[in-house]
Amino acid sequence: MKHTKILLLISMLLTVILLAACSSSTTNQSEPASTLVTDESPEATFEPQKMIDASGEQLEFQSKVEKVACVVSLCVDIVAELGMEPAAIGESGVRTIATAEEFYGEHGTTFPSIGGSFFEPNLEDIITVKPDLVIGLLGVHDSLREGLAGAVPVYLAQPKTYTDSVKLLEDIGKLTGRTEEAKAAAEKFLRKLDEAKQKAPKDKKALIMYGSDVNFSIVTDSGLGGSVLKEVSNYPFKVNDPSEDPYGEGSIQYSLEKLLEENPDVIFVESYSYSPGTKALSEQMQELPLWSKLKAVQEQNVIEVRSPIWGDGRGTRSLGILLDEALEALYPDMF
Repeated sequence: MKHTKILLLISMLLTVILLAACSSSTTNQSEPASTLVTDESPEATFEPQKMIDASGEQLEFQSKVEKVACVVSLCVDIVAELGMEPAAIGESGVRTIATAEEFYGEHGTTFPSIGGSFFEPNLEDIITVKPDLVIGLLGVHDSLREGLAGAVPVYLAQPKTYTDSVKLLEDIGKLTGRTEEAKAAAEKFLRKLDEAKQKAPKDKKALIMYGSDVNFSIVTDSGLGGSVLKEVSNYPFKVNDPSEDPYGEGSIQYSLEKLLEENPDVIFVESYSYSPGTKALSEQMQELPLWSKLKAVQEQNVIEVRSPIWGDGRGTRSLGILLDEALEALYPDMF
């Protein structure tokens, strides 16, 4: 009888222990489920987006853009600012900016290649990487839309001022679910520009000129680089005759005679080469007698800049680099 009671007590005790163990197990198993409910993934919070690009085309996105193919340097700038990597990139200047220290450095050599030329990227190379979006340049990559119809949407961009670049970054941030990254990058650039505006005396006359030979053009105050430099320097170069700038890009052909009239303190030169062995634009200009009469030339303030960043980058990271390098050249004792 005593043994029966003991067995009964042992049985009851085991039952209590088992129930407690089951209760503990149920509680532990429920914790990850609770976490999954409260920790929503970016995809779950993505809202369908409608975007109108520089061509006026409306693009619709039902899901988040995760893979972006870049056929223009601007695209590399945007993707880098958003903390992403391009799914594939074009060669020449696009690859150059990707491998710049301020972008992806050596890692930029590993991104899949889009062959063809800048004006006619290889469609098969683009389709092969299965991107969710291709970012191209208005007036250059318009035909990609037809070639990739039904396969990949094409966003054509053409920022003309730094505020356009900020807006573009924010738009692509929405498509990629990276609004916070876009906001942080935009604020960083705008804060840097505002601080420079407050500090720079603006007593130096600056100019950005570009070309592949002595038939050069200049960036005016309504051009992208000019829209930045006019905030921190004396930048008197304008588009006075709209017919000289039919596409509204803020750049016009210029002459040494007109340049001598303004006689800038510092000249930033973007050289472009379309054949091996081409001299830098500033070297070619030295062969012209009037060039030596310019103040910037006499004081050795003609500066060859990195064209893929200054001229082609067009995004907030490139414009931030442009600003830093320009301030150092204009006001070396202050920046």
